[in-house]
Amino acid sequence: MMKAIAAVNLADYIGKGGELLYAIKEDMRYFATVTKGKTLVMGRNTLLSLPGGTGLKGRVNVVLSRSMSEEEATVRGATVVRDVKGLFAYLSQRTISLEDTYVIGGGEIYSLLLPYCDTLYITRILREDVGDTRFPMIPMDFILTEGEVRESDGISYRFDRYDRVR
Repeated sequence: MMKAIAAVNLADYIGKGGELLYAIKEDMRYFATVTKGKTLVMGRNTLLSLPGGTGLKGRVNVVLSRSMSEEEATVRGATVVRDVKGLFAYLSQRTISLEDTYVIGGGEIYSLLLPYCDTLYITRILREDVGDTRFPMIPMDFILTEGEVRESDGISYRFDRYDRVR
């Protein structure tokens, strides 16, 4: 099963205007540490929101998009797949383990792939700012392990982990 990683506030928002709601250095470092050397699955807008609009170095970047051309994806350092079936075919052809595959957004991609995830790494931002993109409701078959509350630039947050109970 895949994993998902996101920064989510108390109102379940993850972004606004194509950007993350919060840029917390410690969260960015955490994301880099957890995902380094792994495969990232994202939507087109998430790819475009990354630094330089390109895939992240040291990772396999896969874009789930009906509209992005293969040429554009390649120029941006990613591979494009058209649907969930295509995603799983790509991962299988490349012998990429689902355990090493992380869903990184946006909202539609999380909704589409959450059923295939068994672990969620959620940086829970302890604020309720309003955005325009939400993380989907976490299913009841996940158990929460709360991280300790931390603070950065006046923003309180914690690194939570949700594991699906089988």
